[in-house]
Amino acid sequence: MKQRVIHIIHNLEIGGVETAVLSSLNELNDNFDFTLICIGSINKKLLETLKPHIVSNIKQVNSFPNLAKTVQFLRKYPNQIIISSLWKSHIFHFFIKIICQIKTSVLFLHSSRFAHLIDKYGILLGIKIADEIWADSQSSINFIQPYNKSNLPAYKINFLLQHFKPKAVKRTSTALFKFIFLGRLTPVKRLDLIVQFVYELKQNGIALIMDIYGPDDHTLKGIENKASELGLSSLITYKGICSIEDIETVLHQYDCYVMMSDYEGMSISTVQAMESGLICFLRKVGEIRNYGQDMVNSVILKSIDSRDWNEFIHNSVQVLKNEALQDKLLSNSTTKFANQLTYTQDIRQNLERLMSSQV
Repeated sequence: MKQRVIHIIHNLEIGGVETAVLSSLNELNDNFDFTLICIGSINKKLLETLKPHIVSNIKQVNSFPNLAKTVQFLRKYPNQIIISSLWKSHIFHFFIKIICQIKTSVLFLHSSRFAHLIDKYGILLGIKIADEIWADSQSSINFIQPYNKSNLPAYKINFLLQHFKPKAVKRTSTALFKFIFLGRLTPVKRLDLIVQFVYELKQNGIALIMDIYGPDDHTLKGIENKASELGLSSLITYKGICSIEDIETVLHQYDCYVMMSDYEGMSISTVQAMESGLICFLRKVGEIRNYGQDMVNSVILKSIDSRDWNEFIHNSVQVLKNEALQDKLLSNSTTKFANQLTYTQDIRQNLERLMSSQV
């Protein structure tokens, strides 16, 4: 008989956590009695890629009747492992723990900072009922340790969704460089810095275009206005949402990837870009502090103060004008994650570890 595992998330939409969960559903359903609980919205288009029996194991808690059914479902099956990701899910997990028999509670962290006050209290509630902590990066583990008063064991889960093959064709230093940003369009992603980056590269004689992919959280209009003010409207284009299935193919159409977020966990899209053979221009945040090496496998913006910004622009221009430097960075970045387990493999391994320790 398969062990029952429940994973609670906010929404089933396009996003880092959700993409990772979707990538694992087939294998986890094959190996466990696995149920996904969404306490918010579900993008019906994402369900079209899943097998019917997997879709039937996805439960939505977006109304009181659905909540009652879900609680009844959870109380019906004792001795389950429950994982919760993000603050709403942790709060839901906390109250479920009071009324249901749960063998093991896992708090899954996906950021190296509190997003807001409610996020903080949601995570702290989760710690109170957790048996162990999972995190998407070492930086997330380091961040939560001061709040981990019970010294719960913490495990880093690889957020490599699958291994991407490097693209076959490399651009030379005389080419038009095609840049890509791939992620949710929110203020924290600092697309304003990306626009400024494009402007300064252009001022330094770099021929480039910048394409932006991802769902817009009321940020696009401001970015388009800034691009227009700097005379970049013809260089910066919003391409809409990239489906999970198309990410590798889309990345292979580009030469460079840029990520300027104020904070990140692992940054799935950065790992995908590095494996795909894109020159990566990154900000030193989250787990990038541990795997991004300036002028070794990427170009790193250490901070946004003027001295570090000027150094970043200088190094970026040097790389884009020097084919030997490009080859060095690409050789190091495409092999960086070659021996890592994928997210699905790591989740499965840790679930099996939990089950063997409970026998």
